Amino acid sequence: MIRLACLFLLPLALPALAETASIRSGEHDGFTRLVVELPSASGWTLGRTPMGYGFAFAGPSQPDYELGRVWDLIPRTRLQALRVEPGLGALQLSLACDCHVLPFEYRPGVIVLDIKDGPAPAGSGFEQPFDPGAAEVVDAPQAEATGYDWLSDLPGTTGGRSIPPGLPDLATGAVSLEPLRDQLLAEISRGAAEGVVDMELPGKPPKVADAALADLPGSHVHIGDLPGVAASLGGGSTEPAILAECAPGEMLDLPAWGEGQSPLDLLAGGRSGFYGEFDAVKIDAVLVSVRRHLFLGFGAEARQYAALIPAAEAPPELAWYQSMSHLVEGESDPTTPFAQMLPCDGPAALWAAFALDRLPQGKDVNVEAIQRSFLALPPHLRMALGAGLAEKMLARGDGDAARLIRDSMERAPFADAGTIALLDAKVDLQADRPEAARDHATFAVAAAGTDIAPMITLVDTHLPRAEPLSPEVAESLAAVLEESDGRADEPAIHRALVLALALSGQTAAAFDASEGAAPPELWQVAGRLAPDDDFLAHAVLAPDQDPPGIAPEVRGQIARRLLDLGFADSALQWLGPLGPEAAAGDRLLAAEGELARGDARATLAFLGGLDLPEANALRGRAHAQLGDFAPARALFMAAGNAEEAARLRTWTRDWPGLSAEGSEPWKAAATLVVAPDPEAEAGLLARGTRLAEDGARARDAVAALLAAVPSPVAP
Repeated sequence: MIRLACLFLLPLALPALAETASIRSGEHDGFTRLVVELPSASGWTLGRTPMGYGFAFAGPSQPDYELGRVWDLIPRTRLQALRVEPGLGALQLSLACDCHVLPFEYRPGVIVLDIKDGPAPAGSGFEQPFDPGAAEVVDAPQAEATGYDWLSDLPGTTGGRSIPPGLPDLATGAVSLEPLRDQLLAEISRGAAEGVVDMELPGKPPKVADAALADLPGSHVHIGDLPGVAASLGGGSTEPAILAECAPGEMLDLPAWGEGQSPLDLLAGGRSGFYGEFDAVKIDAVLVSVRRHLFLGFGAEARQYAALIPAAEAPPELAWYQSMSHLVEGESDPTTPFAQMLPCDGPAALWAAFALDRLPQGKDVNVEAIQRSFLALPPHLRMALGAGLAEKMLARGDGDAARLIRDSMERAPFADAGTIALLDAKVDLQADRPEAARDHATFAVAAAGTDIAPMITLVDTHLPRAEPLSPEVAESLAAVLEESDGRADEPAIHRALVLALALSGQTAAAFDASEGAAPPELWQVAGRLAPDDDFLAHAVLAPDQDPPGIAPEVRGQIARRLLDLGFADSALQWLGPLGPEAAAGDRLLAAEGELARGDARATLAFLGGLDLPEANALRGRAHAQLGDFAPARALFMAAGNAEEAARLRTWTRDWPGLSAEGSEPWKAAATLVVAPDPEAEAGLLARGTRLAEDGARARDAVAALLAAVPSPVAP
């Protein structure tokens, strides 16, 4: 950080061994100051030269001027060059502007040269041609009167100030009233600045009787703010000062802090003029510099300049600027004063959104104010801060606000296509468009360079449908993870690596990489993509083991696959205890699991109150398991499963029903069973022919039944 010092007007501690003139410099608002000092008093002269001004001390020879530190604290905007004229030894000041020099003698031997903007005052005696031989003690004009010198009367200053004329000389003995006068003067000046004290020029005092003055052996007067009392505009109210909940918009008008100025001009103008006379910090100048650096996005530099202001003199807005210095660089600020300003209708809501890790749901977030203030930011800050703000909007389900932020970033003159594509991928993910999100994430990965964030998002785009992923993604994430120890995004990289392994078919490696803390999404992917052996190795739990704390729909997915593989006990273990208030899908799975275990009554208990076709089908199977074929058949018919209902006719040997309503080949076989016996009055030859025909039909029916039974698959 470049620290600009003020002008030091201090006497030399020891006399110089030779006549040497030291020159100090300082930059101020409206003028540049040079201080030329000798160890002893001497006459001097100042006059005009073709390039500016000439300065010389009186005497047969000029002193040796020390010019080595002149340019440390001032630019060359007013004073272009400073040199010693060969031969004469006089000091030559070359000006770089339409300026004039106004000198005054601070004390004998210390001459102050103020280079001020604009023409010299009319009648100035220092506009005559420079004549080194005319050097003499000059009664130079003193500094222009600007009112009472309050700084000289601050508590703790010295200088042998005597009691001003007109003040009574109190007989206080050894007790001095000087500290009391100093404190009263400071308090009156503060009250005048805040508007509770009216300052008027003294008039003719009224005639009053002389007050009786008694000896005062001691006194104690309290000067300062009393509890609950503060000086304020509009009168001296005794009510406690109440701070507004929202920071005023004019105090946070960042777009106006650098409007119409180039970065170089902002930096140059924000690094000077911090100190006034006697090393006093000029708070307004420091605040201007802090604002300019915040406009540029230089948060660390803004904090360094803000540290120049003493804590006791810090204005209220300095706390806001210090928090903004973290936020413009994308950092968090746990102690931010913006924490409660999300509902504000102004820029405070935007900085509150930047400061918080997550935005709450509901109306406590003034989204319109956040959008309006964000669009007013300069383009470089929109690009730097927009992605994080859009992600917070997406996290609270506000896709429209995220899209508006994204569009404003794209309109920036130096928009980063990779950053925009990454944000598009996240917006599409939130809108349940995984294919579009995957395309944007793929582009962002190609344009990212060393940034790992697009690759993490690419993994996320494959999660909704558990779509396979190339193994190269997992390899890249593993390489980055090895060098990410201590990084803020290390947990996100580790999670993406585990999921990338699972999506690329490496289920066992994914569970090993999770180190016993598998992310919930891993079970979602494993339930769909893992080979049966790898799936069962992790999904079949020990009898006393609790299932992982994952979403109910994922637990149901795992239970479904376990049931399909024949592991009913493990499926019920994943579902856990279920009551009547449980989701219908979980109750159906639990009923199916109990049925697979042979507990038909537990199946019916889980299905109580469920009026669904799937529930009726399971009830039918449960009744069939209990031997209640008639209600089972009715339930199958209610569920629309006529084939299953027909199967129950075979179990009950309902041949007439099968012959009338059954399906082939059972209908043909049942017809043979219910066919009438040959007529008794028929002849022997006719009955034989009929029996032969029935036998042929029976053989065909049996062959058809056997053909309908699937062949066992060889192990």
